[in-house]
Amino acid sequence: MKLTYFQLEPHLAKQLAPIYIISGDELLLKQDAIHLIRKAAKKTGFSERVRITPEAGFDWETLYSLLYSASLSTEQRLFELDFRDIAPNKIAGKILQEYGERPSPDNLLLIDIGKIDDKIAKTAWYKSLEKNGIVVTVWPIPREQLPQWIHHRAKKYKLQFNPHAANLLADYTEGNLVATAQTIEKIYLLQPQKPIDADLIETVLADESRFTVFDFVDALIARNQPKALRILESLKQESIEPVLILWGITRELRLLAQYAEQLSQGLTYEQLFQKQRIFPRRQPSVRHFLTTFTVKDCWRHLSHAAEIDRVIKGAEKGDIWMSLQIFCLRLG
Repeated sequence: MKLTYFQLEPHLAKQLAPIYIISGDELLLKQDAIHLIRKAAKKTGFSERVRITPEAGFDWETLYSLLYSASLSTEQRLFELDFRDIAPNKIAGKILQEYGERPSPDNLLLIDIGKIDDKIAKTAWYKSLEKNGIVVTVWPIPREQLPQWIHHRAKKYKLQFNPHAANLLADYTEGNLVATAQTIEKIYLLQPQKPIDADLIETVLADESRFTVFDFVDALIARNQPKALRILESLKQESIEPVLILWGITRELRLLAQYAEQLSQGLTYEQLFQKQRIFPRRQPSVRHFLTTFTVKDCWRHLSHAAEIDRVIKGAEKGDIWMSLQIFCLRLG
């Protein structure tokens, strides 16, 4: 069964499926969806949580043992499988296929995965899990639905936005959900005693002088090296985790690789911008980038990003911030 992001919370209020697959690249919405499932699972009695993040060389028999072994504490368990960076191999696929056919009532299986393409959708393990579970595909929220999402998000903080205020915030953040959510949180900390109006939004936005990871990525894609390096230094001074900066880089490069592939198949820039809902402000930098770099170039830069990831994780020696600076220079 397939649900949208907005259908998940009402569903969880009524029932809990044995299997959930959360797919897509919109990080904030995925985190929200996973949090909702964790909360519902805990409320239903799944008090033990086991998270598995497979890496190269992972022993998939461990997964089999965990799924089919009884909990030592006799508690129901929530199993979280992180498949964002590595897909199930043949052995894992067989284990998941068998489990999907006969899920344990003592387990709740939650899978976090990227976009589900045709190759994954045709696998036996995916079909088996989908048959007895719920698939929530998280898509970027289009501009016309942003005010609705803002109202929905604000309710969690017991805030009320008037229509003009919601539209103003949507225009300012241009689909950047993290920036939108951060602004709502900032307004909550102000503890307003009345509905949020456009004047308050303008006041809060006028105070935003700090750079974000998304500002850095925008400067990087626009190939504005001096600005990108200045923002990178600012992020370093603000103690922003390098892993978040690298996530922003790799997410954007994967999207640009997809765009380049679609252009090579005959799509025009106008069709691409409309199909991918790329905001007008970003269109010039995206167009410039894609006229300069090919799909192969995007993946070459992603390979460089993977080297930085190994430095961040301690698998290779190196200065993390120097590596990010060199990345900026190479991209330019």
